[in-house]
Amino acid sequence: MNKGLYLYCILDSPEKVKIDLLGIDNIHKPYVMSYQGVGVLVSEVSLIDFGQKELERKVRDLDWLHDKANRHEILIEQAMELTTVIPITFGTVFESKIELKELLKESIPKIKELFAIVKGHEEWGLKLYCDFSQLRRTISGLHDGIKELKRCLENSEEGMEQFLERRLEMELDKEVKNKAFSVADEVYEKLSSIATKSHLNELLDIEITGISKPMVLNSVYLINKQYVANFLLKLKEFEDKYSEFGFYFYYSGPWPPYNFSSLEL
Repeated sequence: MNKGLYLYCILDSPEKVKIDLLGIDNIHKPYVMSYQGVGVLVSEVSLIDFGQKELERKVRDLDWLHDKANRHEILIEQAMELTTVIPITFGTVFESKIELKELLKESIPKIKELFAIVKGHEEWGLKLYCDFSQLRRTISGLHDGIKELKRCLENSEEGMEQFLERRLEMELDKEVKNKAFSVADEVYEKLSSIATKSHLNELLDIEITGISKPMVLNSVYLINKQYVANFLLKLKEFEDKYSEFGFYFYYSGPWPPYNFSSLEL
């Protein structure tokens, strides 16, 4: 025996879904199970290879994790092209169909509630980065208060120069920080007004992102498909407006609604 079921996602219209790819183990093909009008995309796995303890051990292997997480994502995205999905966390395995159906039975009200939210929508993500050196140079040339301090410094009397230099640096630091996060707030608020739902995620360190510029906004948006074009247009407007200040917009989508359909199984 030692066979379990690996769960990828929950399906709104299971009859529409047929996936012609290999599953998480690169052996078994995914298939659809239905229960009370709700479907789940699953594939058979060996519990020797995908049991809880073995999964906990294997996820420490980053190459293995990258390969399997990518396969998990690809299969969910394939299903998303055919129907509305509720994506399930990587590594969710059941020991039997009975166990899975029992859990579905308990979760049907929550599943239907989530489908009512995400149906007809797409998730998009935006990470905003800022080159503070470039922003500093731009503010130094444009900000009236900073320009006035620079004039005072150039015409300062002996003994005042060091004081004015410190004040100029402090004012520049303050204005750069204020500008960076006021732009982030402006972008998030405007995009959120187009979205049905939006969410702020934790800012990631440079060591995690691999990008040399600090992150000032990490956000996700649940967008009605009718408004995706408006959303992308507004993003482009912001990009055109703020690129000269040193802001870099990294947006991606459409994604399965991971951030707006949390389901504990």
